[in-house]
Order: sequence, then structure tokens, then C-alpha cells
Amino acid sequence: MIPLDHIIEVALLVLAAYLGGCLIGYGAHLAVRAYRSRPQLAPAVAVSEDKPFPATKTTPAPAARSAARRLAGAVEREDTEPVQVSASSQMRPPDLPAPRDGKADSLRAIKGIGPKTESALNDLGIYHYDQIAAWTGAHIDWLEGRIAVKGRIRREQWVEQAVLLATAIA
Repeated sequence: MIPLDHIIEVALLVLAAYLGGCLIGYGAHLAVRAYRSRPQLAPAVAVSEDKPFPATKTTPAPAARSAARRLAGAVEREDTEPVQVSASSQMRPPDLPAPRDGKADSLRAIKGIGPKTESALNDLGIYHYDQIAAWTGAHIDWLEGRIAVKGRIRREQWVEQAVLLATAIA
């Protein structure tokens, strides 16, 4: 039979090794997070001697908007590389400035929409089932480029679910 002193000693050594591993893992996690969040250096821009610097314009600070609205606006303004996309293939769905009667529908009732997706849709001005029920393929294409739902809208049949929910409410 193994003496009780040896069992306690082995248990304490295993506990010490476990705690040491936890501390090393936590330190490595913090180091990786710090490495990924460090500021990225922008590439140097060559300045041509023959062109004068453009006059700086002061623009008023934009009103505080949600991240989804800022992203949607930035993507709409983006003109870096022209992409051959027909106007009918992507179109922003109709939005509302605020929910009707001050109360939005709970979009989480649609299978596949969670709290983050509901918040992103609300930020884009989509608050009600009838708005989702009216989406076309072009609207869905536009939305999939703006919120993190690649392919889920069609796969999880959000529009069909919204039609059922909108008719159940009416």
C-alpha cells in the first residue's frame, strides 16, 4: 500500500504543475493579444516634388453612428477599384429612421438571428418583420456584404420566416 504522505505529495506536485501551466498559458495569451493589437505601420508614401500639397480642408466631425451604419456608408462611398456589378444585383433594403410606434419587433424570433445580428439589423434601420418579408435577392446580396451572415439569410430562410411572423401579427 502507498503511504498517505506520498499520495498528498504527488497531488500537490500535480496541482503545482497545473497552476504553473495555467500561468504560462495566460501569459502567452496576453502576449499574443498584445502582439495582434499593436499599431500597424502604414507604408511610406512617395511625395512627388512637382506637385504641391493639396489644401487641407476641415470637415465637421460626423455625428455618432453605429459601427454598422458607418461600415455601410463607407462601403457605399468606396471607389478604390471599380467592380463590374450591375445596379440591380445589389440594392440597399428600405430602412426606417426609428421603429414604428416606438416599438421594434423581436427579430430574434426568426431562426438564425441572434442578439448581435438583431443589433446590426437595427443599426441599418431594419426593425420589423414586414421589412424583412419585403427583401428581394438584391437586398439580401447587399446585406450579406454588410453584416456577418454570409449565405445564412437564404439558407435559414429569413424572408419566409418573416412572412409567417408578419402575417401572424397582422
